[in-house]
Amino acid sequence: MPFLPKYLVVAAIGSLAVYVGAPYLRPYLPGGKPTPSGEAPTEPVWIQVEVDPDEVPRGIPSAFAPDADSAGDETPAAEPPDRQTAKPSSRQAVKPSNEQPDSQGEPEVIVENVRGYTPSTDRIRASGSDVTYWGVTIRDASFYDRDGKLRDDPVPGGTLIEQTAAKRSSKGEMAICRIWRGRNWAGSYLISTADLIRFDGGREQVDADDVDNLCRYYGLSAAVDRRKEELVQRAASANPHYRELKAKAKTYNDHMKRAEELTAKRDQAKGAERSRIIAELTQLKNAEAREAAEVQSLTRKYEEWKKNHPATSGADPSSDPVCKGYLRQMDELRPKLTVFGL
Repeated sequence: MPFLPKYLVVAAIGSLAVYVGAPYLRPYLPGGKPTPSGEAPTEPVWIQVEVDPDEVPRGIPSAFAPDADSAGDETPAAEPPDRQTAKPSSRQAVKPSNEQPDSQGEPEVIVENVRGYTPSTDRIRASGSDVTYWGVTIRDASFYDRDGKLRDDPVPGGTLIEQTAAKRSSKGEMAICRIWRGRNWAGSYLISTADLIRFDGGREQVDADDVDNLCRYYGLSAAVDRRKEELVQRAASANPHYRELKAKAKTYNDHMKRAEELTAKRDQAKGAERSRIIAELTQLKNAEAREAAEVQSLTRKYEEWKKNHPATSGADPSSDPVCKGYLRQMDELRPKLTVFGL
C-alpha cells in the first residue's frame, strides 16, 4: 500500500482508539475520576513504563526519577531554611540529627545559630545608652559627688562601673561613672581613673563569666590590701609607744591645719580682727614647735622598740593564712583573665 493511504488509515485507527478508550483509562491516571457512565475498578491497574535514565529530563518529579545510583549529575533540591547544613563555628551549637545517613553514609548536621556565651548585659543590664567605657575598681576607691564632695564610704575593690565622661581635677583625671551597688546602678559619681581598670565601649559583647572573674579578682586584691593594713595596725598596737605617738601626731597635724586656716584669714582681716588672728597664730606656732619635738622623740622610741622586737612587729602577708587564702584564689583566677590581656 502506498505510504500516504497507509499513514491515514493508521492515524484514523489511533484516534478512534483514544476516543473510545480514554473514559476507561481516566480513573487510573493521576488525579483521574471515574466517568459518569461507569464505576472505577476496586483494584488499581499498574502500568509499567520503561524509562531510559539518560533521557529523563532535569527537574522531573522525584516519583519518576531514576534510582540514586543512576542519578549521576542531578542537582539536589535546596534544603528548607530551618534545616540548612553547615560547618559549626565557635558561635554555633551543633546537635545530631535523628534522620538516617545520606547516600554517602554521613549523618546530616543540623546547625542552630545560637550564642556560645552569655553577654554581660544579660546578667547586669547596661546603666544607659551613653556608656563610653566599662571597668572595675582595682582597690577600695574614694569617690565624690559631681560637685566634688567626698563620700563617706569608699567603693570596694572589684566593683563594676560604667563611665559616661571624664573631667580634670586637683587629683588628676576623674571618671564620671555609675556604680553597680547591690542590685542597682547608682550615680553619677567621680572616681579617679588611677583606681580603675577600663575597657572601651559597653559590655554587650563581653562574656558575663569573664566580667565576673575580673570583679572577683580585684575584689580579692582589695581584700589582701585590707588584710595587710590590719596586720600593720595589729603589729603597731603591740608597740607600747604607738598610742601616745598616734595621739601626739594627730594633735600636731590639727594645729598645722588650724594655722593654715588662720593664715588665710589674717591676709584678709583688718584692724582688731587681724591683731587677734596674729596673736592666735603665734600661740599655735609655739605649740607646733613643742609638739614637733615630742613627735620626733616618740618616733625614735617607737622605731627602737620595733627594731628590738621583730617577731612582734612583723606584718608579713606570706605567713598569714588569711592572706595566703586570698592569694591562692587570685592565682586560680589569673589564667581566666587572659581575655583582657592581663
